[in-house]
Amino acid sequence: MGLYYARVIYTAEGLMMAAIADEEVIDKAARDEERNLQIIVPKSFYGEKVIGDAEAVQLLEEADILVLAGERIISKAIELGFVHPDSVLEVNGLKHVQIFKFMY
Repeated sequence: MGLYYARVIYTAEGLMMAAIADEEVIDKAARDEERNLQIIVPKSFYGEKVIGDAEAVQLLEEADILVLAGERIISKAIELGFVHPDSVLEVNGLKHVQIFKFMY
């Protein structure tokens, strides 16, 4: 169990976006020159407030859009069925995923 940094943003269309990152990946960056990929996890984006597991799960369930960084929060999203493990982007051990929930 650990803490997370989280920010909630509402789009102009009224959708809720939650950006959540494991506390240990805040202000980390990873680059893969071969794939021309870079992941940056800035506190300025994810760091609105610090939350625990219960609030993180609530955000995962309620948000329409999720931007996640870190092993722990992404594992929770996989456990809850929001993320397929094959869709996780990993660069030098730093994991990132974006989820858009659609209702049709």
